[in-house]
Amino acid sequence: MRAEAAAQIPIVDIYVLQGDDDLAVQDDLKALYARLRAEGNVELDIASLDGNSCDQAAFTQSLNSLSLFSPQRVVVLSDALEMLKKKEDGEWLGALLKNLPQNTHLALLLPDSQRYFKGEMVWQKVKSNHWIHKCLKESERTQVWREHPLPSQREMPAWIMNEVQSQGGNFEGQAAAELANLVGNNLFQARQEITKAISYVGADGIVTRDDVRLLCSQSREEDIFEMMDAVGGRNAKHALSLLQRLLEDLPAQYIYTMLARQVRLLIMAREVMEAGGGQNEMVAQTGLNPFVAKKALAQCRHFSMEELEDIYRQLDRMDEEAKTGVSSLDVVMETLVADISR
Repeated sequence: MRAEAAAQIPIVDIYVLQGDDDLAVQDDLKALYARLRAEGNVELDIASLDGNSCDQAAFTQSLNSLSLFSPQRVVVLSDALEMLKKKEDGEWLGALLKNLPQNTHLALLLPDSQRYFKGEMVWQKVKSNHWIHKCLKESERTQVWREHPLPSQREMPAWIMNEVQSQGGNFEGQAAAELANLVGNNLFQARQEITKAISYVGADGIVTRDDVRLLCSQSREEDIFEMMDAVGGRNAKHALSLLQRLLEDLPAQYIYTMLARQVRLLIMAREVMEAGGGQNEMVAQTGLNPFVAKKALAQCRHFSMEELEDIYRQLDRMDEEAKTGVSSLDVVMETLVADISR
């Protein structure tokens, strides 16, 4: 937990965290907990409720409960609008907040996203004229409203550089751009990859673009996709070159696992395509990122279902032979890639 983040969180009665940047929302909550613990030098009583399943009676009971173990209590209501759907709910909430117990802090989480409208970015669910603003103002309770929109792809390199600085590391500009290209605006993965890269180069090192490509798991998935594109295009030379590059950096077993996963992915994509489905159906059936699902659907067109199933059977046989010592994975993978690329 960053000490400076905790110091920036004031101690008030009500916290509203709005947006689709879930990482920033989590950081704010952690900073709040750290600040309250530091202020009172005590442990906190934290109650986490979900607006999708919590009714008003349960919420009222939780908010008015007195802690037996700590003088400070925090009630966190995620997806708050699911419980506060009607304007009439504002009157109920306003009355409840006016009687908020002393030393009880309420955090309302409002998942929301922005879109461009009439020259500016505006929130979709809770706009500036939403009734909840008036309700909170009339409660006369101290409060903080923090907005956390998810960074756009164009904003990601700057976000990455800020995160690098907060972690005490150093990135080249090209390294930040490369990481942004690989992870998109998946902030949780971006933070993990930054931590990994800084640890790899050491406290005084500078992370380069090559370091990012070496370490980032998303980069390796991109390499596997590219290799299968080369196989589908019957470009054996390029496919083998990519495989050899992977083998230089990673264990053969790891590459085998990624390759087998990719073939399974293409089989699922082929099934969806042959059933007349598209990207939405692929995402629904597999839980994949839409971008990955789109790429898999495009790539599976290079192979018939029979070819994909045959490749998968060969991979299964290769794994068995490697486990029994009949052959080594790196050699049989090179042979397989050469054969199916012709």
